[in-house]
Amino acid sequence: MTTSKYKHSVRRAAVPASVLAAALSAVALLASVPPVHAAVPGLRAAAVDRAAPGAVRQAYYPNVDRIVCEVNKERANRGLAALLISDPVSDAARRHAHDMARMGRLTPTGSDGRDLRARLNDANVFSSHILEYLFFGYNHDGYFADMATDPDPKNDIYKGLMNRDTVAVGVGYENRYWDVVLVGKHRRLVTRPPACGAGS
Repeated sequence: MTTSKYKHSVRRAAVPASVLAAALSAVALLASVPPVHAAVPGLRAAAVDRAAPGAVRQAYYPNVDRIVCEVNKERANRGLAALLISDPVSDAARRHAHDMARMGRLTPTGSDGRDLRARLNDANVFSSHILEYLFFGYNHDGYFADMATDPDPKNDIYKGLMNRDTVAVGVGYENRYWDVVLVGKHRRLVTRPPACGAGS
């Protein structure tokens, strides 16, 4: 039997008062998902600062291209190929982020009981290298990109983003809930390069 491994960490960012809501109690969960359905041993519940039920949804939505362009600068510094964006993976991640926001909690399992592998199968994504990171609290591209490119040895998403086997990323977001999915090569994987402007 194969199992998934989960790591749990809490990151807090001090920000100016004018943008205080940009990075409140961000919580990250890492799941390295094998190519079959997996049991999840000992997943600890994460305490998060959830929005109250019925609260007005924020207008922010992440600019995935901008974030990936920043990540690619760091990958270039490390001699790695640029990451691509997979819109089918992003679609699956968006649906899960919406589901988490509706449930009011971070969880790798959807409200229908299905896991990441099942969600990606629905999207016709079959890579054997898949990593999933769940966050709550970021609502600014710059803060998220800064966190994602922080080489702190305890920063699991940085390790995933700088992994040579990672070739594409999909991002889902809903009301401060993030689902970030990294995937490896597969002959049927649909990708596109990020749109990086002159200022990116």
